[in-house]
Amino acid sequence: MDMFEYYGFFREEDSADRLTVAETEIIEHLFDKYLPKEGRVIDTSAGYGTFAFRFAENGYKVTAGDWIADHVEKLKADPKSEMFEGLYCSSPKNLSQFADGSFDILISMGLMYHMRTRADREAFVREALRVLSPEGYFVFSYMTPMAMTLGQYFNAMRTYDASNKIKAYRKLATVEKNHSCDMFYGMTLEEMTDLSREYSLEIITVASTYGMLYNMVDEVEKMDKEQFDKFLQVQKDTCEDPFVSRYCMRGVFIGRKKITDLFD
Repeated sequence: MDMFEYYGFFREEDSADRLTVAETEIIEHLFDKYLPKEGRVIDTSAGYGTFAFRFAENGYKVTAGDWIADHVEKLKADPKSEMFEGLYCSSPKNLSQFADGSFDILISMGLMYHMRTRADREAFVREALRVLSPEGYFVFSYMTPMAMTLGQYFNAMRTYDASNKIKAYRKLATVEKNHSCDMFYGMTLEEMTDLSREYSLEIITVASTYGMLYNMVDEVEKMDKEQFDKFLQVQKDTCEDPFVSRYCMRGVFIGRKKITDLFD
């Protein structure tokens, strides 16, 4: 299954479980903490507009896009899309319709972990930095190698046919080595650091948004409001710890484009 089939079949953006609510709140907490309070924003993987609408409602000048046409059509059909300065459909690796330095903030939630080759990730980074203004903010979500490995490990555990179980564990060995499973890729903190050095990015924060919560959906759904509020506060308090961000399922990178000179 490729990512177009995945998002069409699972409709991940329609999910309203409490872990998704918690993840959204943590991301918004980090945006409020680190991003400027005004400016020109481009959301290159806007989905159904969760963050694009939030930025627009808070007074930012927002351009929203996605690489999946159905997402863009749904955005166009939403009356709130009148708040956007523009809507488009194209790969974030090719933003040629926008001039250099067009935006102060670029966000891409859910794209980087679908780019399985280093060449694709670097192409995305180059294009993102091209359309950003000097000292513009570059934000993307990531998955970790731990998420890839544990995901395949659980798949192997839950397989009851003997021959398929052997195949699943062999696949686990490949996933552990390549940090990739199906259409997902897990980035290490070292890779983020290398990309930042190579492309002149200042790392503002790398934070967990969806910690080691793979099997906690039912437990979190059963929490009363007081328990859930405490649970959410703990996630916010720990999300920027480097060990948490290294081993989480999903996280967010917030960086700032450096002004470079001939000596950089």
